[in-house]
Amino acid sequence: MDGRDLVRSMKLVGSAGAAHGLRSVRAAWRRRRADAAGLPPRGPERARVPGPMLEVESGPGGGIVR
Repeated sequence: MDGRDLVRSMKLVGSAGAAHGLRSVRAAWRRRRADAAGLPPRGPERARVPGPMLEVESGPGGGIVR
């Protein structure tokens, strides 16, 4: 459930009662899970490690580090 679904469900809880709001929260959660089921599994994430510093060029207000 993203922020929009949460706000929408909270509006429904206030206007139509708790049972209807709970149903909408469950439906949003099921819809999100159904969308995620079709995606390929996520693999391990690789850390981006910087290499050694090769050179530095100074410039006005900053510079470039390679």
